[in-house]
Amino acid sequence: MNDFKKLARDLKKVGQIKTGEIRDKVLLIEADLLADQIKYNAPANFIRRDIGVISRGAKYPLSVLVGLNYKSGSMASNLAYAFEYGTIERYTKKGAYRGILTPKPFFRPTVDSNRSQIVTNIVKRLSKIVENKLK
Repeated sequence: MNDFKKLARDLKKVGQIKTGEIRDKVLLIEADLLADQIKYNAPANFIRRDIGVISRGAKYPLSVLVGLNYKSGSMASNLAYAFEYGTIERYTKKGAYRGILTPKPFFRPTVDSNRSQIVTNIVKRLSKIVENKLK
């Protein structure tokens, strides 16, 4: 019976972990690391400046995104998509040829190549938080 009481006590302690603590100590750290990798692989400096971490705070406490900052008002966000996916042949309204941009993916390959490490790191960080709560 003592084992059940200890388990119940431990589960109660784990249940006291705040979502802000998880976001700040786990998700934001991993998101920052991923954003740095994406910036490193980005094809141009003006795109690197607009890559960052977005956290929704109280409204969505466990929602952390890595992406392009549209609030800066720069064209980098639109051009990042053109670099990632490429373009078709482009012409001006007067018919002048503007060329084609072949895809040079940098965002998705970075996420894909780091996916398993991110999951591993999140699990390790969460385990540490739980372990500390149980002490």
